Order: sequence, then structure tokens, then C-alpha cells
Amino acid sequence: MPLAVLVSAIASTLLLPPVSPLLLCLAGVLLRRRMPRGAAAMVALGVGLLLLFSTRAGALLVVRPLENQYPALSDAGAAGNAQAIVILGSGRIDRAPEYGGGTDDANPIGMKRLQYGAYLHRQTGLPILVTGGNPDGSPESEAAVMARVLQRDFGVPVRWQEQHANTTADNATLSAAMLRADGIERVLLVTDSLHMPRAMQVFSRTGLQVQAAPTVFAGPARSRLTDYFPNAGSLQLSSYALREWVGQCWYRLRR
Repeated sequence: MPLAVLVSAIASTLLLPPVSPLLLCLAGVLLRRRMPRGAAAMVALGVGLLLLFSTRAGALLVVRPLENQYPALSDAGAAGNAQAIVILGSGRIDRAPEYGGGTDDANPIGMKRLQYGAYLHRQTGLPILVTGGNPDGSPESEAAVMARVLQRDFGVPVRWQEQHANTTADNATLSAAMLRADGIERVLLVTDSLHMPRAMQVFSRTGLQVQAAPTVFAGPARSRLTDYFPNAGSLQLSSYALREWVGQCWYRLRR
């Protein structure tokens, strides 16, 4: 695993739920003798944030502002004059046993990206580029896994495989170089709705003309009483959304 990816993973773990609220609680416990009122407030805040972000209602507070930045394409005609479809990688399932045990497979979010990319390909006829390297140290690139899944499950061929990107910024710069070599300047960018703002942030700097084609929206779902019940899925959604907010801030600082 590249050092930069490892450092990013450690930083994300410390900054995001559930670890960050628990660290706030721990700090409060350690400071309870020196500043009892402040320490009690830190513990209460940590517990409150953990409970808040464990509910779907709380998760939507950080999810909806991300999703609203790039709405879904109304139809394939909204693709305009794009020349290619770019699908971003999203990790993998190692050695998926249902496919013989030795073959990596796309993870759930990655599969939804591929499914939507395949749909757009059928609607527009545009060629596909998949991008993703080996950020977890796996022997096979994410791009290779994505290309295999697109062919196996959707019967869709991949024209370009960018196999060296380990970050979203890498996805942008390396994909742009590969596409420009074939005269491609206008693309549809496929990723999930939460990741799209950060992806567009870096792809817009490559000089490509990029049309967002987001998928996997959480915000439009119907409201239910259970939205206010804590659960692990909502905590995971909150953590993912907060990670994207932190990532956007980091990219702005690095400009």
C-alpha cells in the first residue's frame, strides 16, 4: 500500500465517525478533574454527535448538500456532445467466493457505478474508460476488475483501462492524459453522488470538458419514522459523506 494512501486512511479514521466522537469522549474523561464542566460537555458532545450521525436524519444533514450540487442526468440526451464515459473505481471485494474464490469483484458502490456506466453506454454508444490502480496493494488493478465486471455482467466492452491511479486526483490527471492521446476532450463522468463534487473539483482542472453523471442518491428516499433510529448503515453513510467534505477541503488547500 502506498504511504500516501496509508496516511490518508489513518487521518480519515481519526477525523471521522465513529472514532472522532469517541476520541472527544475520551478527552473529556481524561480532563474531568482539571475542568469538570468542560469535560462533561465534551463527553456529551461526543455521544450526541455519535448518535446524531448514526441516524438517517442526521446523515442527510451532510449528505444532501453534496448530492444537490450535481443532480442526476434527466435522460441520455443530457449527455450533449460527450465523446467518452469515464467510470471511477471504488475499491473491491477480495477473492469473491461466488466467482471461484480467486477473482476480485467490484464492491457495492463500485457495482452501482458500473451499472450506470453500462446503461449510459447503451443509451449513447460512447466508449468507456475505467480508472483505478492498486491503492490497497492488491496484485490486480481496480480498472482491470471493473473491465472484467462490465464485460461479464453487462456485456459492455471497455476501450481504455487506466491502471495506476490511487487517488481521485490521480484518476483525473491520468485519465485526461490517456483520453487526450486519442483526441478525446469531452466526457461523461460517472461516480456516486457523494463523491461527484470532489471528482468534478479535480477533473475540472485537467482541461477536459466534463459533464457530471452521478448515481446512487440517498437523499430522495421517502421519510420514515425509523430515520430517527440509530443504526450502523446510517453511521457508515455519515462517515462517507463527511470524508468527502474533508477531501474537498484538502484539495482546496493543496491548490
